Amino acid sequence: MAYQTGDTILDDHYNGFANTSGANLNKIWGVGDAGHGWGQGNAISTVSAGGTVQATQWNTLLDRAKVIADHEGGTMSTDSGSLAAGDVIVAIDTLTSEITTLNNNRYNAAASKLTAATNPNSVNRTFTGSWRTSTIQEVTVTFASSDAARYFFNAGGRITHSWSLSGNTANDKSAEWVDLFGTLAGTFFLAGVTDGLGGSGTQAVELNDGYWNDDLTNGGNYVVVQKQNADASAYTANFCQWEVKLSGTAGDNNGKGEVVHIKATASDAAVDSSDEGAAADPDDSSPDEEEDSQTLLDTVDGNLVSAWGYNKPNLNSLEQDAIGTITFAEAAQSQA
Repeated sequence: MAYQTGDTILDDHYNGFANTSGANLNKIWGVGDAGHGWGQGNAISTVSAGGTVQATQWNTLLDRAKVIADHEGGTMSTDSGSLAAGDVIVAIDTLTSEITTLNNNRYNAAASKLTAATNPNSVNRTFTGSWRTSTIQEVTVTFASSDAARYFFNAGGRITHSWSLSGNTANDKSAEWVDLFGTLAGTFFLAGVTDGLGGSGTQAVELNDGYWNDDLTNGGNYVVVQKQNADASAYTANFCQWEVKLSGTAGDNNGKGEVVHIKATASDAAVDSSDEGAAADPDDSSPDEEEDSQTLLDTVDGNLVSAWGYNKPNLNSLEQDAIGTITFAEAAQSQA
């Protein structure tokens, strides 16, 4: 039977909203499976076939929908918590579409529903050497379990990284790196279904599938999630790149493992003003010395900061911390 305005609510309608339809509130709020589930308790109770939906149950269902919308940064047009025992529960024609919207937006979290952490476990690194090939930092982000990782990404959590360069010798190449770090490549975040880009410019690669990208599998190899090249003509081969892989125990709810590996790379692949010496004069086959003034144009120095962080779903709307501790650790680093 269709659910339409003026109908008295039936147990099938109510159970669908609460627990059995493809888009239902318990699937978002509770343990869920794979890309569904925020890990919260107090599931909405269902009604046995032919049973009566109580006013308190209906109020709880609408209240739960409102809390989910609030976490996601949206609103519900339905009233909640307004029925008393003996009232007739009638259909709300927008409820089906609104629950569908809540399901579609389940990876979203309003800014006030996230708590930011910077330099977790002192994992940030400042590279102070001179480099001509690449600078790389690889970190692991370990959750308490595969489910905890699912809850983090499903409820709008994200892992962040950025590069920044300062105190460098002023030259065209260094200026282009500063520019590149300030564009879309300057800030990366890995979220549930989309990796994000900060700043301006056009990315070269953005898979736009985030943690639930089908190419990211438990025990799989690194996958390039985001990449952007420099835009100045002499340095377009230079790029920033982020790669992700997953490991650990997948668990019983179609998780991907509790460890997220992220490799951040700044690659200096451009061939520019390196001077390798030349013959002293046309009649002399012996080369002169390499000129530092030219070679150093191909070298980047200064303080290159690799900064990490995360935004964790907080308890401003959620009822319990189902995520727990998140641990960052440096796995490898290099500069050459």
